[in-house]
Amino acid sequence: MNLEDARQIGMEVVRALTPACDRIVIAGSVRRDKPTPKDIEIVYIASMTQARVNLFDTAPVPATDELIDDLVGHLFWFYDDHVKRNGPKYKRMIHTQSGAVIELFRAEPDNWGYILALRTGPGDFNALWARHPWSGGTLPVDIRLKDGFVWRDGKPVAVPDEATFFNEIGIPNWPPAERSAARLGQWLLDQRRQRQLSDLKGR
Repeated sequence: MNLEDARQIGMEVVRALTPACDRIVIAGSVRRDKPTPKDIEIVYIASMTQARVNLFDTAPVPATDELIDDLVGHLFWFYDDHVKRNGPKYKRMIHTQSGAVIELFRAEPDNWGYILALRTGPGDFNALWARHPWSGGTLPVDIRLKDGFVWRDGKPVAVPDEATFFNEIGIPNWPPAERSAARLGQWLLDQRRQRQLSDLKGR
């Protein structure tokens, strides 16, 4: 599909889910302005509502779960039968009218920056910043990315936005369309050269 069609479908999804979300954006290749996206990725923070779990008790549940199923019932979309994904954090849908693949990723306030960056991509860019130096990446040695959250020295680190996330892992927060493995590799090379020049001047 072309970018404009993907963006319009993505905005349709955002409008449909907004009543049940505290925050929601289009991510993936659409956010990076790729001319021909293969799918539409949505990152959201669900509003929480109380649902009855037994005769006497209620518990908080994501308001999006019921709305997503309701939209299935109204033929807005349906669950992908070929690549079945319907977990609490990731759901894969097919837009009924267009046949476009829509991937829904649920984040939380403290990991929004990480999940949005991860789901914006691109994949080769992510592969660099998500690995430690001994695995060919750039991730600081005291940082772990685990269970959808950022950890430092065994403690979770709140990353409520992308700027905070990229600052924590030590790389620039470039606009989505400018993110690439090549640019990150060149930036790392420039940083290394600057340190070498600084060391030479300090001798």
